Amino acid sequence: MANRKALWEQAATTLFDNAPGTSMASNSSTRTAAIIISELEKARILELKKWWEMTSLTKYIQNGRVPRGLRILILPTLGDIDPDLLEQWRVHTSECSVKLMDTLIIQSKRHMEEQTHKIELLTKELEKMGNSSETQQLLMKMEERIAKKEDEIKLRKASKFNRDKKDYEVGRVYTFARKYNTLRAQDKIAMTDSPNATTNLVEDSSE
Repeated sequence: MANRKALWEQAATTLFDNAPGTSMASNSSTRTAAIIISELEKARILELKKWWEMTSLTKYIQNGRVPRGLRILILPTLGDIDPDLLEQWRVHTSECSVKLMDTLIIQSKRHMEEQTHKIELLTKELEKMGNSSETQQLLMKMEERIAKKEDEIKLRKASKFNRDKKDYEVGRVYTFARKYNTLRAQDKIAMTDSPNATTNLVEDSSE
């Protein structure tokens, strides 16, 4: 046991006492900075996503529109549906969709603020470590990735917003089909906003 312990102590001396102190401190600092910057990037991207979610939903409400994924398709089971009833029904379901959007906006705002607070803490932690050239390089690459992610988010949001805008312009806000399969008959009754609209129960579950 004594011999083994002596060997361990010798190995420890070789490892710690003979290692270049400045170099090891620098490497440790770089690794720690890299971890913090990685967490910072994740928080920044999540904050960015929540801001765009909140902003895009607000824009939908301001324009009196509902994203496809939040359009409520529920019909009364009253047999034949009167056009006036159908119109009023859609008005009320649209109002429900707006309330759901309000709820999502509140949630996105809360999540965004949580990330903002996390970003502040991580930034302060990183500042305490100094501003080495390696840290600057990592931060620069992080900003490039975040900028690229923001471009992707903006492109996707713009595409969906324009798609939904077109739905309203061509009168294709709701498209659905009701299928009956009884002993008496097997009829397919399609009720659409326009003759050319497809008859899927739900057009698109995306935003």
